Amino acid sequence: MIPRTKFGDCSNPDCEKTNTECIKVGKELFCINCRNKQKAKKQLNKSQVRSIANKLYKIQDRQEAERSYLIHDLDDVVSKYIRIRESDKNGYVSCYTCGVIDLWNNMDCGHYISRKFIGLRWDERNLRPQCKKCNQFLDGNINIYESNLELESPGVTDQLKEESRDISKVSKDELKHMIINFREKLKLAKNRFN
Repeated sequence: MIPRTKFGDCSNPDCEKTNTECIKVGKELFCINCRNKQKAKKQLNKSQVRSIANKLYKIQDRQEAERSYLIHDLDDVVSKYIRIRESDKNGYVSCYTCGVIDLWNNMDCGHYISRKFIGLRWDERNLRPQCKKCNQFLDGNINIYESNLELESPGVTDQLKEESRDISKVSKDELKHMIINFREKLKLAKNRFN
């Protein structure tokens, strides 16, 4: 068994202890008191680094949470706007892909290009009201969705597919601006119910 301590002079220039019990660190000897101070200082440095890192992560988490809330709010406002915009004055709207008629609040807002493509997630050319069956259970009923879009606006599907290849990130300020714009559009669309 190797002894943890040995007698010698402390290597710390501020310590004047000689022929005392020391701990070998590398090629140097430190008295127990100096060694404990070194360990405490090292632990304090690690703790400070962890504290700074935690603060940075919390700031990033807070910013990501704020961004998530903005995206959720924008999704909600845009979905309501699209469904109300396409409804009649009594609030009934037909499914874009199967033609089922129901109240706007019983319908979904369908996307031709998936919502994961953030650049087209809130693009009005990409959004139409759909019944829950078509949107959720038939994965958007994309073939019929595509043919209806082409009949409505020839060439738009190719244009949307091309734009979906662009990598884009929307800033928080852009999200806030879009929320304000779509809330105004939603107010105007709701006026037809009065």
